[in-house]
Amino acid sequence: MDKIIVYCGINCMECPAYIATQRDNRKEVEKVAKDWSNETMSFTPEEIYCDGCNADGRIFSWCEKCEIRNCCRAKGFMNCAYCDEYVCDKLKFTFEKTPSAKVNLEKIRKSIKK
Repeated sequence: MDKIIVYCGINCMECPAYIATQRDNRKEVEKVAKDWSNETMSFTPEEIYCDGCNADGRIFSWCEKCEIRNCCRAKGFMNCAYCDEYVCDKLKFTFEKTPSAKVNLEKIRKSIKK
């Protein structure tokens, strides 16, 4: 499996938190927590563990309050590509920070529009 596309279009297989979790590598999880922490927010290793935000298991703590995730779950969508409101304002920040997320969702939209 080379892609797990989540609600916002990010590929979990490229996410450091997901990778470290799936490898069950505490040192990598600690590094991600340190790398993702800054002056305004701090993450513990326990907050980093993630099986993908579409999963029912462990998810990165930030994902629990993600507007995109909560919106898709409320609407019953696998990801934003299935939404009639695509591209909404919620996605713009993700697309700016992770352009590949937009590419992933665009591919899915093309495949479902056929």
